[in-house]
Amino acid sequence: MTTTGTGRATQEGRSAPAGLHALMDRYLDGDARAFAALHAALAPRLTAFLVHLVRDTAAAEDLVQATWLKAHLARARFHVQGASPDGAVQAWYFTIARNLAVDHLRAQVRDRRRREPGDDGGERDRLAEIPSDLPTAEDLEIGEAEAQEITSRVRDALAQLPAGQREIVELHKFQGLSMAEIAARLRIREGAVRVRAHRAYKALARWLTPTLRALLLLLARGGGA
Repeated sequence: MTTTGTGRATQEGRSAPAGLHALMDRYLDGDARAFAALHAALAPRLTAFLVHLVRDTAAAEDLVQATWLKAHLARARFHVQGASPDGAVQAWYFTIARNLAVDHLRAQVRDRRRREPGDDGGERDRLAEIPSDLPTAEDLEIGEAEAQEITSRVRDALAQLPAGQREIVELHKFQGLSMAEIAARLRIREGAVRVRAHRAYKALARWLTPTLRALLLLLARGGGA
């Protein structure tokens, strides 16, 4: 299946920055400097777009990282359709960001329903604001073998953490528990949980590339919200 990019998913109607398609071509050929330039051009737009959708700056920043990872894994499926090659590149990234935002908000609705039946906290209104005429998540599926290989590398890095730190990362990222919920489950102070989490993520930042660090977010999605 090949995913196409169109100019429709631009941020609030803004035209795409000039030169995106040339950067994308170089990036697809393995040029790391082109990827850095592409990131610099689009990351602020993606962040603003996601903050608008999910209304949570921290969550939006996490979703931006997940967007870059998913786009990287699905990069072979990109090709231009439409009159604007630069717009097609921007649409590619905004489509992925939009799908991740939808998944994030749906998880919030499910979580709130479990805790407070009948109250969705407004997440449904935010879901209704997101355009539905974009490609689905299935259209952007990544290659299974590549995903498994990268997942294995992340798991190897996690295995290097001390048991207490690794447990918190798994509960936080894979099971979706908050720091307060982890503290209650482990029967330790929330402050101690945060200290362990900080040390764990600092270690992972040294061992993993930015793309692999972002994979932790995607692994968390598969582990249940």
